[in-house]
Amino acid sequence: MSQERAVPAGAVPLEELSSWPEELCRRELPTVLPRLLSLYRHSDSWIEHIQILKIITEMFLPHMNQLTLEQTFFSQVLPKTVKLFDDMMDELINEARGLSSQNLEIQTTLRNILQTMVQLLGTLTRCVQHICSTQESIILENIHSLPSSVLHIIKSTFVHCKNSESVYSGRLHLVSDLLQALFKEAYSLQKQLMELLDMVCMGPLVDVNDDILNMVIGE
Repeated sequence: MSQERAVPAGAVPLEELSSWPEELCRRELPTVLPRLLSLYRHSDSWIEHIQILKIITEMFLPHMNQLTLEQTFFSQVLPKTVKLFDDMMDELINEARGLSSQNLEIQTTLRNILQTMVQLLGTLTRCVQHICSTQESIILENIHSLPSSVLHIIKSTFVHCKNSESVYSGRLHLVSDLLQALFKEAYSLQKQLMELLDMVCMGPLVDVNDDILNMVIGE
């Protein structure tokens, strides 16, 4: 038995999954994906959430059936992803009230949250890039959860950056580098979302009053 299969695929540590070769990811997708989705739904750790999302997006998304992405991936992951981002944003705003050059603990907490948010946006950008690069046209039903979730995160990020002077009460310089990085990631994600929307076809099952269309086109 090869070393890579010494442990059942469904029990392989996350760190090891990150180094799997492409063929092994493709072969073990039916076994590993349900476990990753379950871990993602039940984890309370922001860092672990990002780690799992990156593994799914970078290692396993390329091997998923493009026609069932909504059911197998987006609808399973994106609601929790949006909640995760909103929770981080709330924590960021709450902690920012105590920010000072003397309070290194709050500085560290804020910088860790911002770094995690930058990673999350980067992972979403790569996810949208993959969808754009593998299909000439995209039926909206097949990615139903993606545009609205991404748009929510982009808008929330831009609003936070716009209000940063008041949020950080004159101590913006302590986190300005990471806020700039966050803004850049949100801008990249916005550009990628617009490319995705240019490729979207309205399938026969899409109502013109669909909430997603109203949300996206209304922007």
